[in-house]
Amino acid sequence: MNLHEQPKERDIPYYEDTQKRTFIQKVRKIRNTLLMLAAYACPSNRWRIRMHRWRGVSIGKHVYVGMFCFFDNLYPEYIVIEDNASVNAGSMILTHFNPMRRFEPILKARVAPVVIGEGTIVAIRSTILPGVTTGKYSIVSAGSVVEKSVPEYTLVRGNPAKKMADYEYLMNGGVKDEQV
Repeated sequence: MNLHEQPKERDIPYYEDTQKRTFIQKVRKIRNTLLMLAAYACPSNRWRIRMHRWRGVSIGKHVYVGMFCFFDNLYPEYIVIEDNASVNAGSMILTHFNPMRRFEPILKARVAPVVIGEGTIVAIRSTILPGVTTGKYSIVSAGSVVEKSVPEYTLVRGNPAKKMADYEYLMNGGVKDEQV
């Protein structure tokens, strides 16, 4: 899958149903786990990116992935990191949520893509939840938990992450974009 082909959100089994895996599913999970653990503590950014790509994560050019990042183990193919983005140390990107079946009336088990937009910075120890898209050149402040999509040229921070600043004006060299 290339960076422009994003998977669609879909329902997945509740937790109890995930314990009944086929042999192929078990092998895939073991492979993903081994590659994720190797990438987790690898000192080379080039090799971290390579291992995440082998797992199925779509990663663009000139991307930085810090050490100790956790990218979803079951659905790595639902993660897209566009060109020039940075995901810093200790950050988590989650693409699925499968609660126990007893919570079915209030919580939906689902998998949804996460897109880290071009030039985005995800600061240290941040968490990106399923279904989030960060806009071009957005910034997620350290330790933030992002549960909703972030617009372009926006700084968010906190738990849950809230908009702190809009800096498109500054990124365009102080020139306002006049539309007629």
